[in-house]
Amino acid sequence: MQKHISVFLRYGRNREVIVNIVKIILAATITALLTIGCTQTESNDSISTPINIFDEIRTLIAEYYFDRSQLPVINAALELMENNPNVNLSEELNRLFNSMQVSHFGFYTPDDLDYHELLGTFSTLYADKLRTMFPPDGIVKYPGIGIAPRLINGRYYAAFVYANTPAARAGILTGDELLTVDGQQYSPVEAFRGKVGETVRLALRRVRDEPVIELDIAVEAIDPMETLTASTTNSAVVIERDGHKLGYIRMYSYAGLAFGQILTNTISGGSFASADALILDIRGRWGGAPLDAAEVFIGGTPTVEWITAAGEVNTSNFRWTKPLVVIIGSETRSGLEIMAYSLKKAGIPLVGSTTAGAVIGGFPFLLHDGSFLMIPGMDVRVDGRRIEGVGVAPTVPVDTALEYSRGNDPKLEAAINKIIEILNTPQ
Repeated sequence: MQKHISVFLRYGRNREVIVNIVKIILAATITALLTIGCTQTESNDSISTPINIFDEIRTLIAEYYFDRSQLPVINAALELMENNPNVNLSEELNRLFNSMQVSHFGFYTPDDLDYHELLGTFSTLYADKLRTMFPPDGIVKYPGIGIAPRLINGRYYAAFVYANTPAARAGILTGDELLTVDGQQYSPVEAFRGKVGETVRLALRRVRDEPVIELDIAVEAIDPMETLTASTTNSAVVIERDGHKLGYIRMYSYAGLAFGQILTNTISGGSFASADALILDIRGRWGGAPLDAAEVFIGGTPTVEWITAAGEVNTSNFRWTKPLVVIIGSETRSGLEIMAYSLKKAGIPLVGSTTAGAVIGGFPFLLHDGSFLMIPGMDVRVDGRRIEGVGVAPTVPVDTALEYSRGNDPKLEAAINKIIEILNTPQ
């Protein structure tokens, strides 16, 4: 069995950490997404024996799940599922995993948006297999309109409207309740399958108990990594308020070198060079921040510029030294939670609500039937403390509801007020 390791906190500049983990788990590989260590297995093409999905899941959990005390319960539940010919495997597996009350435990199929975004993030690991699954180039894509929804009390609401997508162009707002697609119940992927290049009619409700709005929207083949990077890049703006210029950027993900580069490039130059302060929004769709991500804002080493003979200036080791406020919420998870913890420890104000409390080492597996399994493989301590199940609390609490929020963002407004307060306070 070939093994790879991928670092959910994204290895980037932490190569010594990677070397130590590789000694334990065997091999190396790419950037990643959510927590600390990720192992992935691929099938051996020389093996033709049919593989029982329950045996595969049982074997992987037995080998990699960090809490051995729960294995008897898990195995008993798997046996019941296997003996039930009418079982909905995805529903029952996720019900079981949720009952373990630990993050990074999930089973995903092509009907799940998370499935495609996870595959896109780990595409380097699965390059050969993805060329078969997504011919001819192996680029992960799914049919959709560019929304990442949240299911609340059985109803879908737009939680993320990605930039440069049909949803964004149609004016869909965060908080919109998503009702039907061509008269059938809304779902993130299945409702759009087979309709790429066509137009669908989406019914939504923007205000509670008010009439339904219907929009005709084109369906596209969405590249999940493209949407995450574009949304991060396009979020960057300079807000002018009370005579101050405030830079703002939202990290939709930090799972990969590209996202760290977007952050550095944005805040180190351009319109942000004249900004008086920065609002960093880490309410991401995914985590993935490297262990030293906070160093851009609290590190003591200097920014270094490299000037070529042609006069070209290249900046490295950039440090933001102006005032900073950070927005957090339940969307802030995993590596971004460690970043939030580090910034809070350094005295940076955190505005919003408590983070997800999802900080554990998740191990991803692309199974032989094409489904995707995430197993919590390592517990995590930060300064000797466990953030898993607890989260990072804000210093400026702002509680908001997603439902019918009409695109309004009270947490951003509170962050703007906080940074102006800081700017107007004599130093």
